[in-house]
Amino acid sequence: MRIRLNIIMKLQFVMLGSGAVRDNPHRGGPSQILNIDNEILMFDCGRSASTNLARTGIGCEAVDRLFLTHLHFDHIVDVPYLVFVGWIKKRKNRLQIYGPNGTKDFVTKIIRPPFQQDIESRLKHGKDITLLDPVVYEVHQASQFLLANRYQISSTFIDHAGIPTLAYRINVGNKRIVITGDGIPDEKFPEFCHGADLLSIECSGTSEFLDQQAWGSWHIGPADIAQIASEAGIKIVIIKHLVIEDITGDRTIGNSMAKQIQSHYSGEVIVAEDGLTINLS
Repeated sequence: MRIRLNIIMKLQFVMLGSGAVRDNPHRGGPSQILNIDNEILMFDCGRSASTNLARTGIGCEAVDRLFLTHLHFDHIVDVPYLVFVGWIKKRKNRLQIYGPNGTKDFVTKIIRPPFQQDIESRLKHGKDITLLDPVVYEVHQASQFLLANRYQISSTFIDHAGIPTLAYRINVGNKRIVITGDGIPDEKFPEFCHGADLLSIECSGTSEFLDQQAWGSWHIGPADIAQIASEAGIKIVIIKHLVIEDITGDRTIGNSMAKQIQSHYSGEVIVAEDGLTINLS
């Protein structure tokens, strides 16, 4: 059920990082934002996320909430930078971080202990420690877990590498956006996505490519994406996390996978690039 909340004037999706684990110079690590009337929600915070955020004209201090899909390093490696630069630039409120089981432990270990000398040096010249530490919430159930004035967010679990992994559904008025990290959704996922205006989903490679990788069973390919999108009636699908491009060096392979999806799905398919912006309002 979608709840009509306050009238939304601006609803914008921006892909900050369309890449995956490897250091592809054309793609940052996994990250995207939703801008809801200038409230900034970030989903994953991979390599170069903060830099690519700045390229959109938004500073680290403006991110209100960060949602982590899982704790593989490529999705979280820029978290300390986001936290510290937001603190240095005097964010107005403490950053709120949501994620799966283990998120509290990760944030506790990655912020204070490695950077204690840095923190102490800055406190000596007047920095206020109050807003440094994020407020962390772990999401342990597949359910709606956040109801804000402008939006509501629900989660579901994805099968990925044997670690807790989430996908998020954001309802904003009569708009619905679904954002995944990595992994294989279960048979209930099309219902979770039903009627979504936008699905941002990994597409790490073709089925033939994934079958050849030791980690291939951790990821989803074009045929399964097409089935989900068709069954759920999704309007726009964005594919990201193109590991096959990183390994083969083929910059056209994303378009080939998009065509595979479109052969079984009548909606729009977009191959993500860093900076891709979609206005949904």
